[in-house]
Formats: sequence, C-alpha cells, structure tokens
Amino acid sequence: MTIDNRLVLFLMIILTNYVCQQLAPSVGKKIPNVTTRVCYLASVIGLAYFISGSLFYGVMRYQFVYGNIVVTNLVTAAVIALIVTWGILAIVPGKQRFMTDHLSKIALTIVPILTLATVTQFPYDQYMMHLTTAAGMYLLFSFALSGVRTRVEIATIPKILQGFPLDVVTLFLFYLSFSFLNGVFFDYLF
Repeated sequence: MTIDNRLVLFLMIILTNYVCQQLAPSVGKKIPNVTTRVCYLASVIGLAYFISGSLFYGVMRYQFVYGNIVVTNLVTAAVIALIVTWGILAIVPGKQRFMTDHLSKIALTIVPILTLATVTQFPYDQYMMHLTTAAGMYLLFSFALSGVRTRVEIATIPKILQGFPLDVVTLFLFYLSFSFLNGVFFDYLF
C-alpha cells in the first residue's frame, strides 16, 4: 500500500471512531458504549470490505472487463462494495442493538471509499495477501484507536493536540509498531 492508500485507510478509521463517539450513551440508558459500537461497526465494515475485495478479485481474475479498464475497474469495485455492504447490513446479527440508521449510512459510505482507494491499487500477483492485510489493519487499528480515545478523554492533553492531530499521530505510531511484520513475513520494509 502506498502512503495515500494508508491515509485513506486512517481517515476511514478516524471517521468510524468519530461517528461512534457522537452516539455516546447517556447516564441511565441501556445502550452500548462507544467502544462496543466501534468494534461492532468496524467488524461489519471490515467483513464487507474483505468480501467485496474478494469478489472484485474474482471478477478481475475471470477477466470480466468491459470498456476503459481504468474507469470500469473503479465502477465495478464501487458497485460490488455497495451491494455487499447492503447485503451484510441486511443479515448482520444484533443490528437493532448496535446499529442506527446513521451508522448504516456510514458503513455504506466507508466500504466503497476503502474499496476504491485500496483494492483497485493492489498488485494482482499478491492481491489476497494485501487485501487480508488491509482488512486486518482496519479492524485492529479501529479497535485500538477506540481504546486509546477512551483513555485520552481522561488525560490532560494540550489543546493543540486534542482530537484529529492526536488520532493521526496515534495511527501512524500503530502502523510503525506493526510494520516490522512486513519485514518478517513479506520481505519489505513499510
């Protein structure tokens, strides 16, 4: 993944966390807390992202290409991502408890953006490895950022670093801490 693909992935992770932060439970109400919602939403999005990427790989493998390849790959990936996300949102268990209409719309937005930004850019010979890595990175970093954000809420942090700047720095530190796996398993750095 190039740096621009990683930035899109990081922005979608931050968007997932911010949307769930806006639905924080009030005292006395029996609704899921923010971390639980982030984990649920990120799992739904990660699953839809992986399935849509796999289906796109299947379409490209059997050379179901029409017209201008650059444009039709993007259109095909986006249509597959929307259909898969809609299907997963229809059958996912526990959606009455964890999902709202707002979160469903966010899922329908994030999965096509992730798919367009990353899946169409993966090298064909190592496609499934890159797809699995990106989906796993999205899930792991979403879960971890949610935990970090709950700890940051009680910490004293300078105003200039609160919010988005701290989240971006945190995600890049997560990425750097896990980048050693690229050298160990995949023979390249970063």
